[in-house]
Amino acid sequence: MYKNQLTKRIKRKKRLLNFLLTYLSPTNKFMIKLSTDLDKLVYIYQKNLYKRYKKRNKHFQCEKISA
Repeated sequence: MYKNQLTKRIKRKKRLLNFLLTYLSPTNKFMIKLSTDLDKLVYIYQKNLYKRYKKRNKHFQCEKISA
């Protein structure tokens, strides 16, 4: 999944969750399902960020070790 797709999905679910929290209780089954799904998307997004970070900084780590 691409970064733009993930950010759109996260923002959409976050808005929906915040809106529904005004009307439904947090222990509602639908709310729990929505929040767990949001957590999974955030996890995937952060994992992709970490992979990109490691890939970009791989060269600099080798220089530090050899110096």
